[in-house]
Amino acid sequence: MNNKKWFFLGISLIVLSFAGTACQPLDFVDKLPAHEQKWTFAQHELNALVIDSEYDVNMEFIASPDDTNYVEISGNMQQNTIDQLKATEITGDALELQLLKDVKLVAPNYKSINTRIIVALADDTRLQQISYKSGSGNTSFTGLKAEMIDLSVSSGNLRAEVITAGRLSLTSKSGDITAERIQGDTEIQLHSGDIKVDGLKGALTVQSTSGSITAVDVDGSADTSLHSGNIKFDRFTGHGVFKSASGNITLTGQRSDSLDISVRTGDVTLSPDPEFNGFFDLKTTSGHITAPESPQETTDVIKVRAASGDIRIR
Repeated sequence: MNNKKWFFLGISLIVLSFAGTACQPLDFVDKLPAHEQKWTFAQHELNALVIDSEYDVNMEFIASPDDTNYVEISGNMQQNTIDQLKATEITGDALELQLLKDVKLVAPNYKSINTRIIVALADDTRLQQISYKSGSGNTSFTGLKAEMIDLSVSSGNLRAEVITAGRLSLTSKSGDITAERIQGDTEIQLHSGDIKVDGLKGALTVQSTSGSITAVDVDGSADTSLHSGNIKFDRFTGHGVFKSASGNITLTGQRSDSLDISVRTGDVTLSPDPEFNGFFDLKTTSGHITAPESPQETTDVIKVRAASGDIRIR
C-alpha cells in the first residue's frame, strides 16, 4: 500500500510540474548571456563569409556609417557559442562563424534564440561568396551583395530581400521561401512548402515537390518544376519552361516569345500577349482548348501539353 502511495505521489508531482510549465512564461532565452562582437577588415581582406548556425538568424548588409568594413554579431547565446566566437578570426580571406549549440545545455523552451548579424561595407567593397547553412529555424536576409550567395535551411522559413548576386541559391527541405527584389540569376529548391517571388531580374530556376509557386514581376528566363501544387506567374517577361505533375499553371500579363508548358493533371491558363506573333502548339488528351488563332508571322512557339485538363488563352 505504501508503494502505491509513493507511486501516485510521484505521478502527481510530474503532472504538477508540467502544469506549472504550461502556465508560466518561459524565459530561458532571456537568461542566456548577451554577446556582441565585431570583426573589421580592409577592402580586399575578406572575400568569403561562411556561417553554420543552429540559431534563428537575421542578417543585413548596410552601407558603412564610418567607411570601415566590419561584421558584427549580437544576441543572447549559450556560453559555448560565445567562446567559439571569441576564438574566431578572419583566416586567409574568409570568416567562418560557428553558431552551434551544446545539446546538453539546450533548455526545453518554446522561444527561438535570435541572433543578428550586420555586415557593413564601404563603397566599392563587395564579397565574393556568402554561405549560410542551418539545421532548423527561421532566417531572414536583407541587402546581401556578393558574387555567389548560398542560403540553406533544413527546416524553417527562409526570407531574402534586396539581394544582389551573380548567382543566388535558396534551399529548404520544409518551410516557406520568400524572395523579394532580387537582382541576379536565382535557383530555388524546396521539398515541401510555398515559394513566393516578388521582383526578380535574372534567370529563375525553381524546383519543388509539394506546395505552391507564386511569382510577380520576373524579368528573365524561367525554368519551373513542381510535382504537386499550383504555379502562378504574373507579369513575367522572358522565355519559360513550366512543368507540373498535379496542379494548375497560370500566367497573366506575360511577355514571352517562347513557352514550353506541360501538366499531367490540371489546367493551363495564359493571358493573350498582343506582342506574340508566332504559333500556338496546344494539345490536351482529356480536356478542352480555348485559344485565338495563331498570328503565324514569326517562328516563335508557345507549346502547351496537358494529359488531363483544359488549355485556355484568354
